[in-house]
This record gives sequence, C-alpha cells and structure tokens, in this order.
Amino acid sequence: VIFTSNLNAPAICSGTTFSYTPTSSTAGTRFQWTRTVVAGISNPSAIGTNNPNERLINITTAPIEVTYVYSLVTNSECNETQIVKVIVNPIPSLTSLNNVPAICSGEVFSYFPTADITGTVFNWSRVVQASISNTAATGTSNPLERLVNTSNNLVVVEYNYTLTVNGCSSTQ
Repeated sequence: VIFTSNLNAPAICSGTTFSYTPTSSTAGTRFQWTRTVVAGISNPSAIGTNNPNERLINITTAPIEVTYVYSLVTNSECNETQIVKVIVNPIPSLTSLNNVPAICSGEVFSYFPTADITGTVFNWSRVVQASISNTAATGTSNPLERLVNTSNNLVVVEYNYTLTVNGCSSTQ
C-alpha cells in the first residue's frame, strides 16, 4: 500500500476546517485516522475515516502542529501507517485599548495598535462620517489624522482595524 497524498498539509488559521483527502496508489484502500489531544488546540481527541473535516481551534498565540496518524488498509488487509501534519496558526487580537480618549475638533487622532502576536500587520479603514469633514481613508498602523467636527455635537468616529499574521486575519 503506498500513500500518495502529500504528508505536509498547508497551514490553516484557527477556526478553519482542516480538510485533507488521502490518496493511495492501491485501488480499494481504506483510510482510518486518529488524532490525540494537542496542547493549545481546544478540540478533544478524534478518530475517523478518509477526510477529517475538523474545525481546529488554536487557543494560544503561537502556531501549533497537529498530527494525524493514518492507517491504510487494503482488501488484502495489508496495512501501512502514515503521519500527516498541519500547522494551525492563531488569529491575532488587539491588545491596545479599543476606546480611546476624546480629542477636540482639528486635533490629530493618534492610535498605536498592539496585538497579542508578534509580527502582526495593522491595516485600518474609516468610512465617511456625518459631521466630520474628512473623506474616507485607509492606512497602516497609526492613523495620525486631523479630524474636523463640523457640528456642535459630539461625533464618534470608528476605525476598523484588520490584523494579519501568518496569513490569518481578524477585524476589530
């Protein structure tokens, strides 16, 4: 029995379903798999056949390797065991305050985003806001925007940050 599918599956993001289709050069091969509990992955141990189709949850701030042990069985009861590994990358989260102190009209809004995972890239966007003279804008890291309130009322301006690291993103 020869396992012909790639033993190193592409990395996935936490909360994504791990989908893996095992293949063999021997017709009629049956595929059974097991996965033990993995520290940092919230899923309990599991067993199954063919494609795991498991939604794996990484509860840490570091990539975690998950190992599946496949048993290949043919009609002649010949067995082979293969190891398939997948990296489950964490989803970044803001660690800086989401609510910042108010500023006065005409002052520069400055916000230094921080995240729980080193190497996170920060992209922000802001839509047109009623009573704020600024046009919509996008950028990276700190906006450093001079916001002008054209009304006599308090106006809340919302910035949407997309955090990305290891190909995994979240928006806050």
